[in-house]
Amino acid sequence: MFTRLAVRLGDDLRVSSTSRHSEFDMPARRRNEDSEYEQAATLLANGKIEQAIGRLRDILANTPSHTNAMVSLAVALIEAQDTPDRENPSTREALDLLDKAASTASKDPVPLFNKGVCLRNLGMLEEALTAFQTALDREKRQPLAILHMAEINYELGRWDRAVQLARLALVRDPGFEEALGWVPDAVSKAARQRGEEGKSG
Repeated sequence: MFTRLAVRLGDDLRVSSTSRHSEFDMPARRRNEDSEYEQAATLLANGKIEQAIGRLRDILANTPSHTNAMVSLAVALIEAQDTPDRENPSTREALDLLDKAASTASKDPVPLFNKGVCLRNLGMLEEALTAFQTALDREKRQPLAILHMAEINYELGRWDRAVQLARLALVRDPGFEEALGWVPDAVSKAARQRGEEGKSG
């Protein structure tokens, strides 16, 4: 499931007094852009994907640096596919948008988190781990990113690392307990693996 979270990026739409828009019009313009984005985000949340894509493209046509719109459009382009496919032009566009958003908002973890989710859904697990780790490098308080990394390591058979990350995710958010039903299996497999390595050593 793709997150639709898009963090406010502060005053990224500010213009200087030399712009064709004066500083006095800026509050009204910003409110209008915020309203348009909120409408598009609501469409996406309600499953009206194609309408959301159209609105988000309009926003980016007018404000190319709107990173929240980039992230939401990327999410929408993936959700519009029945089965995400790395060869689909929409997938390539989505990944490009997330890279651009991550570059534009160099301290914001949200584009990288969404890139990690996208790559995981595409089966690109190592690349997803890198994206999630980079998101954590920007903001460590992201228990959902840690949970994704724990689950990916479990899928890859890295039992000890999966357990380590699962415990960290649970410390950060105790509400994840129900999502960690696989941990006892990982603990058992990790112990068995260590035992086998000990015998072979």
